[in-house]
Amino acid sequence: MILMVTKDRFLFEGVSHLVKQEQIIKIEKLAEINDYFTDASSKLIIDAYHNNVLDDHAISILQSLEVGSIFLLAPFHISKIKTRLPISFVNRKMEITDWLSLFIDNPTLYRKPKIGFSHNQYKIVTHFLNQQNPDDIAANLNISRQTLRSQKFNIMLKLKLRRMSDIVTLNIFPYF
Repeated sequence: MILMVTKDRFLFEGVSHLVKQEQIIKIEKLAEINDYFTDASSKLIIDAYHNNVLDDHAISILQSLEVGSIFLLAPFHISKIKTRLPISFVNRKMEITDWLSLFIDNPTLYRKPKIGFSHNQYKIVTHFLNQQNPDDIAANLNISRQTLRSQKFNIMLKLKLRRMSDIVTLNIFPYF
C-alpha cells in the first residue's frame, strides 16, 4: 500500500497510473495518516509542494510511523530530521521511469539532492519567507542573533545568494 500526502490531484493520478499493482490512498494532510493502518510493507510519499508539511508536529508524526519507506518530494535535503526510517528526498522533476523504479523498491536510483539544509536552516528560511523580522525569528527558534546571522550566511552560501532577500527570486517558495 502507498499512502500519498498531496493536494496535487494530477500528481496523485500520475503516480496511481504508474503503480497500478499497488493500492494508493490520497491523504490531504499528514495528520490524517493515523486514520489508516500502516505496516512495514507500506510506503509513504509526502509532497512538500504547497503543503508546508515539515513543521515540528509533522516531524513528531513521522517519528511515530510504522511504514517501510518514506519519500519526500522536495528540491532539497533536510538533515537532522530524527526518524527511525530514513527519508528519501526526491525531486518532483525526476524522470517518470525513475519514479516507477524508485517506488518499487529500487533504492539505487536515489540520489541525494545537491542542496541540503539543516532542520534549523529550513525553519529560518520558512520564517524569513513569512516576512518575520530577525528578532522574532531568533526568539521563536530560541537562538541568539549571532547564531541567526551565521545560519543566514550559510543559507545564502548554499543557495548562492548575495543577500537573504534574493531568496524570493528562487522557485523554492512553494516548498515552505
